[in-house]
This record gives sequence, structure tokens and C-alpha cells, in this order.
Amino acid sequence: MAENLTYKVMFCMLFILSMLFHVQEARLSKYYRFGTKTAYHSDATANQTIPEGYRPVHLNMVLRHGSRYPSKGDIRKSSNLLTELKNALSTDVFPYKNVTISFSTPPEWQDAEPKELSSTGEREQYEIALRFRSRFADVFNKKYWNKYYKFVSSDRPRTARSAMTFAYGLFQDKGNLGSSNFQPVAITFSGDKDSDKLLLPYDACPRYATDVLDKGLEEVEKFIEGPEIKSLTKRLEERLRITGNLSLTFDQVENIFRLCAFGLMNRNDSSWCSLLDEEDFKVLEYQGDLKNYYEHSYGNKLSYEIICPLLSDITQNLRDFATNNSEFRGVFRFTSSGTVISLLTMLGVFQNTTHLRADNYQQNDKRTFKSNKVPMSANVAVVLYTCNSTKKAGKDKVQVFVNEEPVAVPCCDGKITCELDKFLSCFMKTVDSCDFDEMCSLPAVPPTALAQITSPRLESVLLLLLGFAICLEI
Repeated sequence: MAENLTYKVMFCMLFILSMLFHVQEARLSKYYRFGTKTAYHSDATANQTIPEGYRPVHLNMVLRHGSRYPSKGDIRKSSNLLTELKNALSTDVFPYKNVTISFSTPPEWQDAEPKELSSTGEREQYEIALRFRSRFADVFNKKYWNKYYKFVSSDRPRTARSAMTFAYGLFQDKGNLGSSNFQPVAITFSGDKDSDKLLLPYDACPRYATDVLDKGLEEVEKFIEGPEIKSLTKRLEERLRITGNLSLTFDQVENIFRLCAFGLMNRNDSSWCSLLDEEDFKVLEYQGDLKNYYEHSYGNKLSYEIICPLLSDITQNLRDFATNNSEFRGVFRFTSSGTVISLLTMLGVFQNTTHLRADNYQQNDKRTFKSNKVPMSANVAVVLYTCNSTKKAGKDKVQVFVNEEPVAVPCCDGKITCELDKFLSCFMKTVDSCDFDEMCSLPAVPPTALAQITSPRLESVLLLLLGFAICLEI
């Protein structure tokens, strides 16, 4: 009898712990719904994925910078919102449920420059590097020299600092400076902000601004004006008790979302998140996904075609190393979210079965395309493997990793591993036809009315204007 009672008590305790775990998991899962403003998370395991009989010899990576502080625009808009809420409610703090929300700007905003890499971002990059070094140890069988390991960054402080932090993790204890054996590395820049075709192609593409940013985001605007956002805005006004006193714009709703995201990311402060329920997160996540889908992915062809210089660089690196035309064991590039999203799109991963639109939010609840797959410190790695045996040489193979997890690439017949030749052939047409300047050039501007005037007529007009000028002087 006592033994049965003991088993019942143990079962109840296990059941309660299980329920608490699932509640905690559900609570945390919504904090992965900040799209590209999500702090780095990876479900990667230590399971070995190296093809049997092979060893890794070359690692080719594209990484997004680590977690950062808000942009200049986010800081300005959030500060204005906090002031408006403070004035509307005549208080510096707002109690909601069991949380106290502060209407003061976070203290670190006084020191951090807009979009500066945070300590959270530094830890992300450092720890990712340690895991890659451990997982693909054969790639790092050489000491650091420029001829073996290459670091390239876009011309932005947060990407350059990410590159430095990542390099520290890769070569920790391998250098010869100081008690920590620090190893400095050379970081090259891929170009000026407005002319960087490799890592910031959308800033270097005039046609992108007109065809995508000016004309290609209609679905995003429709969703912002739609019923889901209107209902969410109303719910937030009720929770903040400002209905009839202060009407929130979508920008302000988005700022609440960002205050939640950056607070959780950099200070582990989820107070602003308490204002948002599960449905709110889903709606705002979809809006962010729509924006990235059309700005950098399948929604507009140009949005991902302009990544071809980067894809060309990656495939050339793989080909050169496989044919002994290069000794680079590792190539590491540091960029921003748009570039990573476009690269994943070009590789064909995370493709949705249906287009994302403003009117099919409900139908896309289980969508494959989610921009939180490109969180802060998102990383794409192409690993080249060679056969261990010299007597029984096999063909070189590749695997693609996204956020440290191997993914099946469509061109590899949905398999995680495929032969290098097959992988390269999948993108040969794209690489061979890559003409960045041609695809990014704007249509010729029609001749102006003045240019259409024939030379004799132009001379008459100029003489007439000169005559008027002389008369005015008199």
C-alpha cells in the first residue's frame, strides 16, 4: 500500500514538472518570434554529421553580426513613445499584471552608439567560433597565417567587431601575445557602404531602391493597414489604459515590440513583453516576415539575385581549394541580415509552398519561411570534405549548415551531403550569368525638354535669356 502511494506521488511530481517545463518552453518560444531582432538561438547538437571515410578540409562561412543595440531611428522613436506614455498617464512607471514597466530610456543607450555590438553579441560570436573549431578541428590544423585563414567584413563597426570576436574564439590560446596567447588576425573590408557588391549588395544597387523599396512592398503596407494590426493596436491601447487619450500608430506598436526584443536580448528584461500575448507575437512576427520576404527573399526576384557576387565567391573558393589553387582552409565573412536571407534564398532553403501575402496570414501559420531563422549572429557554413584514403580516393563532398545545423539543399536532391561537383553545377548558370552592374542599372532617363531643343533653337533661347538679364541690370 505504502509502495503504491510512493509511486503515485512520484508520478504526480513528474507530471507537474513536465507541465512546468512545457509552460516554460511555451513562454520562451514566443521570445523566438522577433524575426531578425531575435537573439541567437540554435538547436544544434553535437551529433557527428561528417560523411563516413571523409574529413573536413575547408570551411566557408557567412555570418551576421551579433546581438546589438537599437538603431538611431528605433532609439528616437522609442524615446518619443516613452515620453508620450509618461505624459498621457502622468507616471514614470506602469504596473501591468505582476510586472512594472519603466517609461525611462535604458541607461546603456547613453553610452552605446546606434547598432553597436552588445556584450551579448560578443558572447554569441565567441561561443559559435569555439563550437566550429571543436566540430571541424581538422580545418584548424594550421597556425594562423593570412594565406590559410581569411576574414572579410562589411564596412560597419558591428560586423568588424563581430569578426574580431569570432576570430578570438577560433584561435584562442593559439597566439603569442600576453598571458592569454592572443592571436591578432587580418580583417579586410569588402568595400565602402554604397559600393559593396559582395556583402552589402542592396546598398550598392540603384535599381533595388526603386524596384524593391519604392515599388515592391505593397503587401507589407496592406498588412499594416489590415484588420490584424488594427485589432492588435486596440488591444495594446486597452492594456496601457490610454484608449481615448492616446492613439497608437503602427510605428509605436512596433516600438513596443522592439523595446521587448532589445530589452530581452541585451538586459534579460522582459517587462515590455508582458504587454504582448501569443497572438500579438504571431501578428508582429508575420509583418516582419512579410517585410523580409519582399525586401530580401522570394517576394522580389531582384532581392536575392543581387547576391550572385557572394555566391560566386563561395563557389570559387570551394573550387580553388579542391583543385589545389588555394590554401585557404577557412573563409569567414561578416555582414547583415539582408545578405544572409538573400543567400539562403539563392540556396533554395526555407522556401514556402505559398507566397506570403497580406490576405493569407491565417493560411501561413505553419509557414517554412520565417525570418527568425536569421537571428542575430545567424551563420551559414559550407563545409568541404575530402576522402581519408589516398588509395581509394572518393569525390569531394559538401554540406551546408545554417545556425550550426546541417540542412538539406534542394540541388542536392534533398540530402544533407552531396558531391562537390553536383553542388557547383547547381549554381553554375547563376554564377556564369552574374552581371551585378547590368541587373542594378536604372533605365535610361528620357531626354529633357531642354536637350530636345536643336542647337540653333538652343542658341536663340540663350540669347533671349541674356537679353532679359541685360534689361534687368539696366
